[in-house]
Amino acid sequence: MLLFLFLSNLFSPTASLGCYDIVEGFPTLIDDKKIMELKTQKELAKAKSYFYQLKLIEAYNILRRYFDRLPFKPEKEHAEFIGMFVRILSELGKNSELSFYSSALQKLEKEIESPSITYQLAVVYVNADPPLLKLAIPLLEKLIRTSIAADYEAKAKMTLAYCYDEISNDVAAVRQLIYSIPTSTDLSIQFLIETWKVKIYRDEKNFVEAEKTLKNLLLRLTPEIDWYAYFTAQIIAIGLYQDSGNMNLAKQLLIETAAMAQEKPLKTVKRQLESIQKAFITGKEIGPLVLELKKGHSVLTFLDQMLILNETRLTDKLTLCLLRQKTMTKEEIITALFNRDYAASTDNALIYYHVHGVKKNMKKIGVDTQYLEKKGIHYIFTGEVQLIEEAL
Repeated sequence: MLLFLFLSNLFSPTASLGCYDIVEGFPTLIDDKKIMELKTQKELAKAKSYFYQLKLIEAYNILRRYFDRLPFKPEKEHAEFIGMFVRILSELGKNSELSFYSSALQKLEKEIESPSITYQLAVVYVNADPPLLKLAIPLLEKLIRTSIAADYEAKAKMTLAYCYDEISNDVAAVRQLIYSIPTSTDLSIQFLIETWKVKIYRDEKNFVEAEKTLKNLLLRLTPEIDWYAYFTAQIIAIGLYQDSGNMNLAKQLLIETAAMAQEKPLKTVKRQLESIQKAFITGKEIGPLVLELKKGHSVLTFLDQMLILNETRLTDKLTLCLLRQKTMTKEEIITALFNRDYAASTDNALIYYHVHGVKKNMKKIGVDTQYLEKKGIHYIFTGEVQLIEEAL
């Protein structure tokens, strides 16, 4: 900070020789490149401060200018701030801007062997609309295997855990990843590690340890300290109390958290809370569908309802594919069902017919069809699915 103050006092727009720092008691010339680096660091620190103050527009304006450099001058700070930047884009409803950075990072990843570039591309894939989790997974697995990627290891493991959780609800794989992350001195990372541990205990039905870990976390975590970790923990807590049968506490926490988020520029947080609230109102409790794969058929269970799925029936086959893959393009649907290329002139009506059949399957066991969405060329199942494969 003293250096910044010193620079701001000495630097003049008319100076052509840069400015001075004090080294061992003597003024030393700082070149223009160093001045720009210091200015960048100061701006990034300001963006970080704005982010945690929930001044997301102000943080966005700074980070947008900085990330516009990415295609031409990738820097290590891009990897440091990519998670923050994509979170801001999501909360402000600017996800479409990610496509520009995705294209730039794909090009850079082919040209430069860099953990920084690989990590950023994986984060962009995970936050794409719709998420491209299958593209992110090999990048994250590669990072974790690479010793030079130590700076990104904790974040990469948490992002990979998210992918495993979303695609297959693989609690064992998630536990292995999260518990391999050492305690972090970075509070923003440590808060998320502990939140993940609450979720793992919840998914393992170890509600006592889940609540104990949650209470310990919330003694130190407030929305003023880290709003992202705080709201994430609160959403996990609502599910914890619901799964453990404490519906009154779950509803009370939902109301309090929704009220807290109401006046804040948090689109994704509000959307998650609205989804939970809708489930309460309709009487459909939140909880995973359980898909048990057996020889010759599969069993899909939701709450107390059960549906037998047979892959010889095309609609059942598509239901299984969407539940396991979570997202499919039209091309992938036609390949999965008919083992041939997609033809737009004839296949759109066919796809519509079978997707409608998937929705009918969902309705048979009480699953709201809102969980099957169409975004652009993708069909996406957004509900939680617990996959059981040991019967195969």
